[in-house]
Amino acid sequence: MSPAPPALLPRGAEGIDLSHHNGRVDWARLGTEPFQFVYLKATEGTDHTDTDFQTNWQAATRLGWRVGAYHFYLLCRNGAPQAENFIRQVEVRGGTLPPAVDLEHAHNCQARGGREAALAELRVFLAALEAEYGQVPVIYTTPAFHAEWLAGEGFEAHPLWLRSLDSPPALPYAIWQYSMKGKAAGVDGPVDLNRARE
Repeated sequence: MSPAPPALLPRGAEGIDLSHHNGRVDWARLGTEPFQFVYLKATEGTDHTDTDFQTNWQAATRLGWRVGAYHFYLLCRNGAPQAENFIRQVEVRGGTLPPAVDLEHAHNCQARGGREAALAELRVFLAALEAEYGQVPVIYTTPAFHAEWLAGEGFEAHPLWLRSLDSPPALPYAIWQYSMKGKAAGVDGPVDLNRARE
């Protein structure tokens, strides 16, 4: 039996995720919060890049937080060009969190060619990221999306980052997004709050 993969983060570590939707971040103030990690949106689809990604990455790195980048995956686009978009924006750096892919129905487009074709494209995307970064990508999703799209489809090697706002997820997870309405110094408006598995 192969050994369990190492944990992504210390048990119970607290973190946030940010994108340009959070507006300009006052990182000096945010750095006073007891967070240990952050995932930053880098890209979406085949051509969209988050305008604040590079600035946020550099600032979070200066704080000494564990930093990772994520891609919002569009079901109606092919996997290879989406991977290319992400790889263009996110340099390979040692000590960073594995790349993550955001898979959900909200703000997504309808899969073209049916479920099997869309899953095949997703596998292309994930394989390209693993080859580039030497890390198994994390899958961010909801329990409902996981049940509909991912369960039993061979994605078990990918650590799960699960959004479950009412209670801890029933599925095994590496990261739990437990709130979308958190508060954090230096960020105007609500913030997604995350906790590593305890």
